[in-house]
Amino acid sequence: MKKIIDYLFYRYYLVCLKNEEFPRFGAACILSEVISITYMFASFIFSFFLTGDFFFSYMSKLTILIVWIIGFILPWIVVYIYYNKKRTLVLFEKFQDNIYNAKYSDKAVLSIRYIVLTVGLLLMLFLSQFQ
Repeated sequence: MKKIIDYLFYRYYLVCLKNEEFPRFGAACILSEVISITYMFASFIFSFFLTGDFFFSYMSKLTILIVWIIGFILPWIVVYIYYNKKRTLVLFEKFQDNIYNAKYSDKAVLSIRYIVLTVGLLLMLFLSQFQ
């Protein structure tokens, strides 16, 4: 899983470089968005299996706030700090000659966040049939 996340950061970094944007900040934002979407759907589905409801009806407001902070604020901070300049250079050396660089276009890599969102919504729709 770590290798996939590293590769996604590398590809997002390259996309931001091509578009002449802030590469580290942009790649961290996109990757943290994917991580946040995955985390929230995982917590909704976990909540469904525990209580039969998707939206944390059994939790206090403070617990819900903590879950949202962990889901949306913490991933951006962790990703931005973890992928510093030194780590980014290591990723460039590691993934420079990867076969997936030519196999998947930038649009395909950028659409992963929409694929994760769609799969999560479809899974929630499927599970809501069992309420």
